Amino acid sequence: VMGATETVDLFLELINDDRREKAAELFAEHAVMGISVPGSDERTNLRGRDTVGGWFVRAGDGFRMFTNDSRNMGASYIADLTVIRPGAQPMHVEANFRVENGEIVSLFLQPN
Repeated sequence: VMGATETVDLFLELINDDRREKAAELFAEHAVMGISVPGSDERTNLRGRDTVGGWFVRAGDGFRMFTNDSRNMGASYIADLTVIRPGAQPMHVEANFRVENGEIVSLFLQPN
């Protein structure tokens, strides 16, 4: 079973390879994802592999997530990422991944 670092590395590798469906399979069935809205207290919460994975699948070709810095905290993996979407300004986000048994059970994205 892959640890947190290996799981997240594989996830990002698949995303950056435009293999988003394959990346989505790394989410646990009951995965949750929270996305904070820049400059507000709002947060979008998504639940379930199909919904969370689907968010990445729909991001479209050219969607990229590059790691600038990361630290492994056991089951949690925290990374400073640059997120690139075609036609939009690159965004810096803090990503907090939680991994159990080689599956991503939660992911929180906080623009910074």
